[in-house]
Amino acid sequence: MSMLGITWQREWPRVRIGGVLTFAMGTFLAAGAIHICAILLVPMFAKSDGWSRLMPFAGDDRFTEIPSSASGGVAGLDPLFVNGACRIDLSDAPAGITVDARDRFWSVALYDPSGVITFSLNDRTAVEGKLDMIVVDQDQNAKLKKAPSEEIEQTIVVESSSDDLIALLRLFAPTRTAQEDARRILARAECLPAPSVIPDAASGG
Repeated sequence: MSMLGITWQREWPRVRIGGVLTFAMGTFLAAGAIHICAILLVPMFAKSDGWSRLMPFAGDDRFTEIPSSASGGVAGLDPLFVNGACRIDLSDAPAGITVDARDRFWSVALYDPSGVITFSLNDRTAVEGKLDMIVVDQDQNAKLKKAPSEEIEQTIVVESSSDDLIALLRLFAPTRTAQEDARRILARAECLPAPSVIPDAASGG
């Protein structure tokens, strides 16, 4: 454009293609790294969150039913199951878990505070679908091996590296009638200290 004999020429900012490509590549790599880290960290957070979500519903020395996620329960639990949780403390004595649910699929899993499943089984691996299990720590198991008790000859003995556990019992119940029956089974299931299994534990020695 010319005005009063003076020619004005607008100068557009120069953009370096190399700089744009470098910035875009750096952004892409940073986003990729964040995404990968998020994927790797999800299992750790999920496990920890799973423990924290189960703990409020876990009964002391008994199974208590976990409400459905729609009622403020634990998200991710299969709605076709009736679920119960029990808090286990092995610091003073072993824990005995019994479940009699021979007419349906069921499973029991033990969780440690980090959210790791340390042991699990279901009706297919139990004797005639009935569970009779003793959970012990390392010292209790050593004493049990030295002086085995006749009353647990047919009992599953599980050694745990943690004294603090949560047992999750899941009972298949696809219908309303099955749910009512599963709740009766859950109420009869036991999750109790078993000091008599090890004489030293019973006497406090």
